[in-house]
Amino acid sequence: MWTYRVRSYIKQRNSLFSRCLYSVVITIRDGQLPRMVWVYRPIYLLYQLIKQVWARLVNVIFYLPMLQARLTQFAPRLQLENGFPLIGGPVEITIGQNTCLNGALSIHAHPDTPSRLIIGDNCYLGWQTSIIVGLSVTIGNNVKIAGRTSIHSHAGHSTDSSHRDKTPELGHLTIEDDVWICTSCNIVKPVLIGRGSVIASGCVVTHDVPPNVLFAGNPGRVIRQLK
Repeated sequence: MWTYRVRSYIKQRNSLFSRCLYSVVITIRDGQLPRMVWVYRPIYLLYQLIKQVWARLVNVIFYLPMLQARLTQFAPRLQLENGFPLIGGPVEITIGQNTCLNGALSIHAHPDTPSRLIIGDNCYLGWQTSIIVGLSVTIGNNVKIAGRTSIHSHAGHSTDSSHRDKTPELGHLTIEDDVWICTSCNIVKPVLIGRGSVIASGCVVTHDVPPNVLFAGNPGRVIRQLK
């Protein structure tokens, strides 16, 4: 309690002594060393080098081998960014070649239902993307999924409260080749996203998406053909 009284005494600055103490505290709080670029630029560059080398070593020695051991088969030229994905549930994971996953990716499956996640070649799955696998999620080749996207291959819990505790209806979700899913999209049901389509940022996908379209909105709808 006495610390609060001292702090209040200094902040009020009702006396010469409290004003002096206030000046000392502000100087300590806001004080900085001079801008010595010739000293701190090399330190900064060294810090960045050490950080990147260390991250790469941890990736190569620990994260990538652990992820490869979790897959159903070896994934050639698999890349990981910034850590290890969160994987929960009995999901079989197959990844093609030259695919990159962000370390903040999460993959979950229903604990009582075997399921499968298939990711094709030359794919990218971004930061804080979440994949909830019902029965299966299939992602084709050359698919780019930006950050904070949520993909669900089940329809969620029932709107009827008497059925809400039951297992959600699980299904199959497919994203075909050459699809680009932009930031913060939500795919909330087992759907088919057609080849070459672009899902615009913030879109909520509740039904199938035709091939080669720009799809946007909440709920999502076709904006225009791309080809």
